[in-house]
Amino acid sequence: MRTIDRVMAVLAVVFFFAAVISGWRVSVAEGQDLWYVPLLLALASAAMTFGALHHRIRKTVEKEK
Repeated sequence: MRTIDRVMAVLAVVFFFAAVISGWRVSVAEGQDLWYVPLLLALASAAMTFGALHHRIRKTVEKEK
């Protein structure tokens, strides 16, 4: 596993936990005007996950050629 794959995987996990924690804090504090923060963090987590998977799949395909 290359270094960039590890970094992207770790960042995906960090963004996921940040999305869960900020979603919980917004719901507890009833911060109706901050609803977009957990959404943005969840989208960042998804983008990092798909990016890491895409990068990994592309490297495997290149090795098979």
